[in-house]
Amino acid sequence: MSNIRAVRKRQQLNNLVAMVTELARPGYTIVDFCSGTGHVGIVLAHTLPDCQVILIENKEESLVRAQSRSAELGLKNIGFIQANLDYFTGPFHIGVALHACGVATDMVMEHCIQAGAAFVISPCCYGFIQNAIKFTFPRSKRFQETLTYKALIAQHRPSTVLWEGPSHDDVLDLSVPLGRICVKVAADQTAVQLPPERRLIGKQCMGLVDLDRLWAAETHGYSVRVMTMEPESCSPKNNMLVGRPPHKSGLEVGASQLEAM
Repeated sequence: MSNIRAVRKRQQLNNLVAMVTELARPGYTIVDFCSGTGHVGIVLAHTLPDCQVILIENKEESLVRAQSRSAELGLKNIGFIQANLDYFTGPFHIGVALHACGVATDMVMEHCIQAGAAFVISPCCYGFIQNAIKFTFPRSKRFQETLTYKALIAQHRPSTVLWEGPSHDDVLDLSVPLGRICVKVAADQTAVQLPPERRLIGKQCMGLVDLDRLWAAETHGYSVRVMTMEPESCSPKNNMLVGRPPHKSGLEVGASQLEAM
């Protein structure tokens, strides 16, 4: 890993760990979904020694590497499960995912909502979003009333046509009917080498997709924030979704209650 990439990775981790630390309490179980080699989970286990951290990863090689790194640090509050995230059915308090690709973000959110857990998720690869067996897009009723699946997907697909319709500011103005907005630009097109105007539109499209996710979670009583990592330059995909479950503004439900489930 290059020095520049390492610095950006640390900045990404700092953002996620800060949000999880804000939500966590002693005795909590934190699940790092799609954990890879453990960048997030290992830092969380070190930072929150009074919490149990579980890494879920379906690639054996990545999980073996994570186990080795954890052993070198002498961490005792960390566990490893090789499986797709759907196969994890245990109770937990907080779900985490860094750059969950495409619908993986929605799968992690859904898993957290079903468990009544908080979540801190950084989405990625918006261009891979598509309808799945468990859910369809748009996710929220408010978006379904104004934006078709075809129009939503058009936001993710690359095109030589950058913009057709209202001004850039209008795309985030919900007083403008979204059904009349034809956005033919990829939300994935936020790379630093692209022209600033193109990156701006890509960022706005990312915001629309994540706003749809936010509204979908709110229908389950969640309080959700869409945040931008700091500094923004740490990643072109710098959005974070931070959700708290209903009636648990401080996640007051204790570990003893979770263990009793």
